[in-house]
Amino acid sequence: MLGLAMNGVESYYDERALEYDTVFEALFFRIYDFVTWKHIEPYLPRFPGARVLDAAGGTGRWSIRMARAGCNVTLLDVSEEMLNVAREKVKKESLEHLISIEKGDIRKLDYEDETFDMALCEHAVFLLERPEEAIKEFKRVLKNVGVLIVSAQNRYVHTICQLPCDESLSSDKLEKVLSTLLRKRYNVMDRERKVRIHTLTPGEFRSLLEGNGFKVIKMIGKGITMPIRVSNKISMRREYPEELFEKLLQLELNICEEPDSLALAGHMQAIANKL
Repeated sequence: MLGLAMNGVESYYDERALEYDTVFEALFFRIYDFVTWKHIEPYLPRFPGARVLDAAGGTGRWSIRMARAGCNVTLLDVSEEMLNVAREKVKKESLEHLISIEKGDIRKLDYEDETFDMALCEHAVFLLERPEEAIKEFKRVLKNVGVLIVSAQNRYVHTICQLPCDESLSSDKLEKVLSTLLRKRYNVMDRERKVRIHTLTPGEFRSLLEGNGFKVIKMIGKGITMPIRVSNKISMRREYPEELFEKLLQLELNICEEPDSLALAGHMQAIANKL
C-alpha cells in the first residue's frame, strides 16, 4: 500500500519535472522563498561533517542553497525525473562533492538511526494522507536534538479560498466547502485528479510534531497576504514592479512570526527539535 499510494505522486511530478522550476518565477513564490529561507538559514548545522536531509527535495532548490552555505546534503525524492533535473543543476553549480542525490519515499527512509543533524521537508507533507509516517521517520534518522524544518498547508485558508467571490456563490457550493473543512478531506490539485492535497489546521500541525517526538521551537506563516487578499491574477505574475515585491515582502515579514496570524497563512512552517 505504501508504494501504491505514491504512484500518482511520482507520475505527477515526473510529468512536470522539466517545467517545474518555472512556477517559482511568480511573485508569490519569490516572496514565499524569501520567507522560507529566512527561517531555514539560521538553523543550518555549521560544524564539520554535519549532514542535512532534504526530504522530498525535488529539483534541488533548497539543497543547492544549503550546500552553498557549506552543508553536506542528501537530496531525496520519489520522482526520478525531478532528480534528473536536480543532477543537472548540481553539476552546473559544481556541488557534486556536497550533494548526494537519491530516490526514495519519505515515509520509509533507507537510513540508519541518528544519521542526520537536520532534516528539511518543504512543501511535501500535503501529499501524505498519514503525515505522521514521515514525521516518525524524520525523528528516527535525526540525531538527538537534531532540527526538523517542515511545512504544511493550512486547512482554514485552503478552504476559504474555495469560496466564490461573485454571483456564483450558492448554498450548494457552501455545503461543499463546509464539508471539506469539517470532514478534514483532501482537495484536488489538478483536473487529472492525480494528486490530493491533505491539509492541517495550525493546532493539528503542532500536535502532529509534538505527538511524534518533537519540541516545536517556532511556527511561522507563509502566504498571509496571498491568496486571501491578493488574487492569483496578481500573485502569479512573473513580471511585476520591484516596488510591489518589496512592499508585499515587508508585509509578510512583519506578520509571519506573529503567533496569532498563523491561521491566516496559506502555508505553515515549523522549526522543531527532536526530543
